[in-house]
Amino acid sequence: MTILYGGDYNPEQWPEDTWQDDWDKLKLAKVNSATINVFSWALLEPREGQFSFDKLDRIVKLLEDNNIKIVMATSTGALPNWMTRKYPEVTRVDTYGIRQIGGKRENACPNSPMFQHLSNELVEKIAKRYSNVKNITHWHISNEYGGYCYCDNCAVAFRKWLKKEYNNDLNEVNTAWGTNVWSHTYNSWNEINPPMKIGDVSEDGKPVLSGLDLAYRRFQSDSLLNNFKKERDIIRKYDDRPITTNLMGTQKDLDYFKWAKEMDIVSWDNYPAFDTPAGLTAMEHDLMRGLKQKPFMLMEQTPNQTNWQVINRLKAPNQMRMYSYQAMAHGADTIQFFQLKQARNGSEKFHSALISHSNSTDTRTFKELEQLGNELQSLPTDIVDSTNNSEVGIIFDWNNYWGLEDATGPIKQDYVQQVYDYYKEFYDRHIGVDMISKETDFKKYKLIIAPNMYINSESLTKRIEYYVSDGGVFVTNYMSGIVDKDDNVSLGGYPGLLRKVMGIKIDETDALPDDVQNQLIFKDKNIGSGSLLCDLIQPDTATSLAHYGKNVFYTDYSALTKNEFGKGTAYYAGSRLDKTAINYFLTDILQRTQIKSDSNNIGVEMIQRESSNNKFEFIINTDSKEKVINNPYPQTNDLLTHQQIGEEIHLSGYDVLILQIKK
Repeated sequence: MTILYGGDYNPEQWPEDTWQDDWDKLKLAKVNSATINVFSWALLEPREGQFSFDKLDRIVKLLEDNNIKIVMATSTGALPNWMTRKYPEVTRVDTYGIRQIGGKRENACPNSPMFQHLSNELVEKIAKRYSNVKNITHWHISNEYGGYCYCDNCAVAFRKWLKKEYNNDLNEVNTAWGTNVWSHTYNSWNEINPPMKIGDVSEDGKPVLSGLDLAYRRFQSDSLLNNFKKERDIIRKYDDRPITTNLMGTQKDLDYFKWAKEMDIVSWDNYPAFDTPAGLTAMEHDLMRGLKQKPFMLMEQTPNQTNWQVINRLKAPNQMRMYSYQAMAHGADTIQFFQLKQARNGSEKFHSALISHSNSTDTRTFKELEQLGNELQSLPTDIVDSTNNSEVGIIFDWNNYWGLEDATGPIKQDYVQQVYDYYKEFYDRHIGVDMISKETDFKKYKLIIAPNMYINSESLTKRIEYYVSDGGVFVTNYMSGIVDKDDNVSLGGYPGLLRKVMGIKIDETDALPDDVQNQLIFKDKNIGSGSLLCDLIQPDTATSLAHYGKNVFYTDYSALTKNEFGKGTAYYAGSRLDKTAINYFLTDILQRTQIKSDSNNIGVEMIQRESSNNKFEFIINTDSKEKVINNPYPQTNDLLTHQQIGEEIHLSGYDVLILQIKK
């Protein structure tokens, strides 16, 4: 199987007599694929019902003649001007009730019947026309779905969605959402409106009825997913090649675990800022792999600078190569970029490309891309068939994300960062992690961590209890198990339905200012500190691993606990732990699970993919400093330099090795 190496190509922005010159240059870097037709709707349909595919035909022929693989997009991510002028209802209404007038991409109302009709009509013609093109490897629907709409079409569709979700019973909605709060009781379905800043949402974005807010988020995610499914089903009538759309890591708007079930393969766009920790990028790769528990496509990254971040720094020598192999190490089977040729105008003209404004193949960036292309071409074919196998699963859940961050009190929280608090500790210890959903089969993991698992249910509780009683180790922390899917608090003390398996009860939680930390003590020894929130834990069947220091009135309450439950153990952290405290906490957990840990070589990423015949150990220096480490597999070959590596590995800045270990 070929590793796709290429990216977005927009020849419609350039004179046709430059196209072949582009590919003469790109083939020097061993580019073998192009994503086309992403934003071409106005070109394909300049007037309603008048279609012209002549230019796209010539683009496809150009790529076929140059033996370039094609990722064919559907062009539905940006609306042509004739459409937004003739049918203003196709554009979105924002949370202040203001209708947009077009011009931006991803601005279509997902519940507009006219948008659905026109987009499906276009996709039908594209799929029918190009389904026999042999060079197409994937179909790419729309682009970077996200954002919500609050128009009348969405309000009507939302009410229909609610009737299905709540058994056509308005009383069930009133009960689930607690509508007696502030006289919100609904007496007809038509009284239910989207949560907006001119209605049920405050200026800081916090909802009055959190059940309404969560329901609308689920509905909008489902609405956009419905758009994707309609286009997918049209393509599938004509072609059975894989269909995808480019996701965006931990972006908040859409429930990607639900989306992944409808996608043949996950693809995503990776754009770390200059100061993004390498471990956070690794976590997002693992999350994208975890959506289907399968390898994914790296659909976009930048060869050098972005254009849209607050500070758009140049990538240092080898940094782009490092990011590419980091993606592969965590499950990417393609290395693709936005963009192949740098635009002359528009908002993305300062976004870097393989062919820059200098139009030269002698640039530093192009030389690095040429090196990468040659290396990728030389890799063994079974590296694409290899997988990541992990003993640790960390739950990431979009409903928790929404509910926790939209809650009014007890303190503002950052769900992604708090998940990363735990991921980073395993990353630093060179322990592989699968990012999983609440629905994932827990049995394959020795250890399950559920950071800030705000929303819980009886069925999930039973699965956790069974997992632990059967010998598994489960870890969770503050703000977990507190509410149901409609944001109703589980009464009887926190962590709600998890009280039994965790062996604790919590009646109070303190919120700390940014500059305040509470000492954590075990047997008169300071084992670190806690911040953000402090649960006042009352152990029931659990054993206390630490309590709070004497600087607070709740010094007698536990901060960390573990509970033996059947054959397994459940651990709870009542506060956000600093480095010292989380090291103390995880030491006990890793001893209990017997998972091997390596705390040396921080700053060097070490992760393994495995095929039926080989193991591939990726060793990645994620910063600019030179490092010397011990080789975990002495006298093995590096696939990139084709040299045998001895007892020590010398890594220059952003250096990468891939060691091949025969089974």
